[in-house]
Amino acid sequence: MTPAELLDRIPAGPQRDDLLTLLLLADDSETQVRSYYQRGDLFVLRGRDGDPVGMILAIDRPGGEAELKAVAVAPERQGRGVGRRLIAMVLTELRGRGVRRVIVGTGNCSIGQLAFYQKAGFRFWRIERGFFSPARGYREGIEENGIPLRDMVWLDQELA
Repeated sequence: MTPAELLDRIPAGPQRDDLLTLLLLADDSETQVRSYYQRGDLFVLRGRDGDPVGMILAIDRPGGEAELKAVAVAPERQGRGVGRRLIAMVLTELRGRGVRRVIVGTGNCSIGQLAFYQKAGFRFWRIERGFFSPARGYREGIEENGIPLRDMVWLDQELA
């Protein structure tokens, strides 16, 4: 964290509506985002001007687990270590409140995100085939890196 950055926790409510644009960077389905964005802890990293530069939505799960449901960094701040600092801060917060295991899912074609999570200490856990379907609000034909978006790749990290 640079001296000019501040980690903020945004409570559920209308304040989160202002962050929908950033949240939609993390998920191609607005339907899905709207189904979960008012749940859990929304951590926002703010830059020197107070504007959000990145965010993570962490939702508690049974058994001392949490899911990083949405992780996003503003496009103009990507590639500058913001995501690395943000995820480290959030994992420290979660560990401090007793979370023992964190999971995160990303698309099978999201090569950059898969590398990012592994560099942050996550390991492959499981694949959920056919996750990104129209039934879940994802349009047909989404591709990244020339690879069709089909399956959710789940990763996890033990904190305890």
